[in-house]
Amino acid sequence: MKPALELKTDEIYLSHERQRYRDFLRSLSDDISFEDDIWRCEKRLKNVSHNRTHVSISFRKVPEKYKEMVKYFALIRLINGVSVYTMICRTRNIGIFLRFLDGAELSEIDVFTASRFKTFLDSENYTERTRYTIWQAIGIFLSAMNGYDGVSFRNPFYKNYYEIGGTLNYKYIPDNVAKQLDRTFMDESIPLHLRAVYWILRLIPSRISEILGMKIDCLKPFDGHFCLNIPTWKQNGGYKEPIIRIIHINDEGIGGYLLALIRAQQKIALSYQGLVIKGKEDALFTHRQIKRYKDGRVNYMNVYWPLTYTQVYDNFKKICKDFNIRDDIGNIYNITTHQFRHNGITDRLRAGFTLAQIAEMTGHHGSAMIYGSYAHLDLFPEGLTDPRQYFAAKQQEDNPYIMFGGKILNMDAITESRLMRNIRSHRVPGGICIDVTHCKNDMWNCLECNRFIPEKEQLSYFEEQSCAWSEKAKKFRNDAIMYANFTNIAFRFDKIINKIKEEVGESNG
Repeated sequence: MKPALELKTDEIYLSHERQRYRDFLRSLSDDISFEDDIWRCEKRLKNVSHNRTHVSISFRKVPEKYKEMVKYFALIRLINGVSVYTMICRTRNIGIFLRFLDGAELSEIDVFTASRFKTFLDSENYTERTRYTIWQAIGIFLSAMNGYDGVSFRNPFYKNYYEIGGTLNYKYIPDNVAKQLDRTFMDESIPLHLRAVYWILRLIPSRISEILGMKIDCLKPFDGHFCLNIPTWKQNGGYKEPIIRIIHINDEGIGGYLLALIRAQQKIALSYQGLVIKGKEDALFTHRQIKRYKDGRVNYMNVYWPLTYTQVYDNFKKICKDFNIRDDIGNIYNITTHQFRHNGITDRLRAGFTLAQIAEMTGHHGSAMIYGSYAHLDLFPEGLTDPRQYFAAKQQEDNPYIMFGGKILNMDAITESRLMRNIRSHRVPGGICIDVTHCKNDMWNCLECNRFIPEKEQLSYFEEQSCAWSEKAKKFRNDAIMYANFTNIAFRFDKIINKIKEEVGESNG
């Protein structure tokens, strides 16, 4: 159970700062008045796939007697770096509580008010996560606005009684569904822009906002392969200018297929640029809008617009229905774009990708979110060792196990045997790494460096590693990305082996 509040003193309402709060509106839009019931924050639009509904904070459902107070709260939070999207959600959640009060004064709320509201939340058809966020928003609101107009009130919402800990396994697409989707999105009857979005989501763990924010000129050749530029706003504090992630892709196999889709989409998007509305140019996923009728007729409209999240979601849902994609119990699968990010990260953890490799691909700045929300490893019993057991932020103890004579001390034989069957375990010089996903350094880069001088005495070790990574590649031969990753590592060891043998041969000769 986590406390709902982590407030700084400068996030608390100060009456003498009212004018400063209002002046901040100019940074959101040149056309917002404090008195408006909807603040359309056009200056916070991040990319051309967004429209004003994505950055519109509505106060319409906030009771009139609290509306001014909630507006000041929104400004305080925005000034302190909270995103517009977060304030859209929090304003809505606070409105739920204020309507529940039914005109009662905030000065009258107490633990009994909180108890009654909890009973109300539990009776509504909300998920546990939604209940958590509603309760959290109320707690932050009451703490920040205590003293508004000289009125003090209690905050019985300071502690959140709802739980959101742990990973939500329904966010992971089951393997049988993923295989159906992969086959389906190879079908050329599906519009090109939807196939391209699908395969980027599938192969490069990304948020849909990042993909829809890609520019036409997003692909660059580099040193025999290609670099795909994907923008991200999540890790840069929400500023309009994104951080660019660079993804390296070889033009072969599934990588080549993805590059072909992107190149084809680039040509289409370029051909539409003269027809796109001003301000919406240069989006990779510019497309011609289509209206479909229930009788099967299709009308190609003379409207050219960047693809939106809603369009992607609606089309993916329709494709699942049209192609009869079902789950294990026979229901049509309802897919969301964010599930692909969960699958991409989890599958790479299972396959032995290092933390650094995953973070570089996803744009994460640390491991907490990767392991806390995206690692659905409990779904796969063959991956016995849960990395969270060894990487928890509060658990900094060294690994207590030591090898002696090829045996791990302080460990029973059964556990040791299961540990070594774990797909994330790997033998390294001098011992065993129980989870290669924790490697903070890309240990394999040394093998390609011209300055790396291998020890002749380690030849047997290099040969053993080549064999081990080749075997890993065989185990993942049905997964093109994993197969390519492990094959590449084995190839690096093979180069060292050949180098040693050539040098030894020349010395003997």
